[in-house]
This record gives sequence, C-alpha cells and structure tokens, in this order.
Amino acid sequence: MPSSGLAKRLLANWPAKMLSLAAALLLFSFYRLNRLEDRYISVPLSVSMNDEYVPASQYPRSVRVHLRGESNAILAIQEDDVRAALDLSGYGAEGKYHVPVQIERKGSALGVDPLEIRTDPADLVIAMEKRITRLVPITPSFKGFLEPGYELVSFELSPSEVEISGPAGSVSKVGEAQTDFIELAGRNADFIVKTRIIRKDSLVSVSGPESVEFRAVVQRSLAIKDFEGVAIVGRGLPPELALASPLPVGRLRIRSSTTDITGFTPAPGILFVDLSELRKPGTYQAKVRSSSPDGFTIERFEPQSVQVTIVQAGSLPSEPR
Repeated sequence: MPSSGLAKRLLANWPAKMLSLAAALLLFSFYRLNRLEDRYISVPLSVSMNDEYVPASQYPRSVRVHLRGESNAILAIQEDDVRAALDLSGYGAEGKYHVPVQIERKGSALGVDPLEIRTDPADLVIAMEKRITRLVPITPSFKGFLEPGYELVSFELSPSEVEISGPAGSVSKVGEAQTDFIELAGRNADFIVKTRIIRKDSLVSVSGPESVEFRAVVQRSLAIKDFEGVAIVGRGLPPELALASPLPVGRLRIRSSTTDITGFTPAPGILFVDLSELRKPGTYQAKVRSSSPDGFTIERFEPQSVQVTIVQAGSLPSEPR
C-alpha cells in the first residue's frame, strides 16, 4: 500500500532524522538568541508600607531595568510600561530586611516575547523602624540683602509649626523645619510672600500645607558703630580699699535710630564694674556692666567679666615724681 511505503520511508533512519530535527531547532534557537539585544532604562521605584513601620534607611528612588529582546520590540517599550515596586506592607517589626524589587509589565511591554526583564539591584536591604509624629517650629531661610539703610525688624510665619512623621530615629533628630529661600534683595518696605517648606531628610514627611505665609516688617536701619579700647572703671569701692592695678579696656557696639553716631565718643564709665560689695583685700572676678548714653543703645560689649585685685588703701608704692 502506498501509505505503508510512505511510513517506511519516514521511519527509515529515524535516529538520524531526529538528530537533524533537534539540530535544526537548536540552530533556530541560537539564531533567535543572536537576534536579541539589550536595552537599559531607569524607572521610578514605588514603595508601599503600613502605617506603623516605615523605612529607616535611605533607598533609591529609581532602579535600573535591563531589557533583553528583539530590537524593534524593546525599543518600543517606554519607561511607563515597566513598574518597579517595593512592598514593605508586610513588615511589622523593627530590623533589617532583604526586600526583592518586583517588576510589572504594562502597556507596550505586554505580549512581547521573547522579553527578559531584570532590575539592578534585584533586592534592597531596608531597615525598618516604628513611625512617630511630632510638631516642630518653622524657621525662615533668607537669600540676599535688603536695600542699604534698611533692616528686617520682625517677621511672622503662618503657620508657625508643622507636623512631621517618619522613623523614630530620624524624627527625633529634627529640631525645626526650614522654608525655601526668601529673597530679601532690593526690598525696602514690609512684604508678604508664600514659601515652601523644605524636606531635608527624605525619610521624614511633612503633614499639612506645603507652604507657609511669611510676613516681614522692614524699616530704616539703625546707625551702628564699634568702639575699641573703652576704659572700664570701678564704682563703689570703699575708701579704705584700692585697686592694685588699672582695669583692662573693653570694646562695645552702639546703635542709634535717632541720634547721629558719627562723632560720638564713649565717656569713661560707660563700661564699669560694681565693687561696692567688696569689704576686704583679695582677688575677685567682677561682672562688667554697661550704661547706655541718652539716644544710644549698647548692643553688645566685651569682656563680660574681669579679674580685679583689691588692696588696702595706701599700701601701694608711690609713683616717682
């Protein structure tokens, strides 16, 4: 029968034919593998977590994804077609964990075959800590200078504090929340601006509004002048006692908003020490005090204290004539 002859011919030398078929399939596979190309893209890393425990160590905000497939197919894949995720929602205790980066195909990545997808890194070591929240004050950050002759007298922030949350170790170290830079250059009057709150630690989040209102009061600056070599005098020393040596000199800064300070010279006694409580000879540490002249204000002075040596009056050798 013809069919019997056909079967005999097909089965003849069947081991050689099977080897030939296997070799053909292998060659076809090698051919397809040789046609595969590599492409690397960077995709955002989305992180899901529970409400009680949060990451306490820094982790990348994006991962490098390795695509391997046919050239036309992988070139058509966009960054949005691959999703990289880190699932931390199941970790309910403090510690360090190896967490795999999960990959999800979307869009044009669906149905592509062959397609190999790997991430670099394939997993991350994440430290987890308990989440805490607390209120911290907001402080402004400034950039530039007001117009010459003007100064920032006062300011107000609304709100003046903000709630932060995150891992206990990081949140406990935050003493304040700072604003974005507030530009002062060229200003010579009161002003109001909106400014953002800056997150210095990516592990610590800020609750509530993302911006605050800054209200500033600006006025003409006060005249300020520094003085060196200002005599410090002693006051109130009983007549039976005397200073063993002159007191050292000091320095001070004086400001005024109403009086011309150009020709002002500090008078003796503007810096002084009160010696009225001393009753016997000895060496003492005395606090330096200041007395502001009319129309002026002493902003600061140095030193804050001096060492004085007290002796009996008349016990000092007379100076040669």
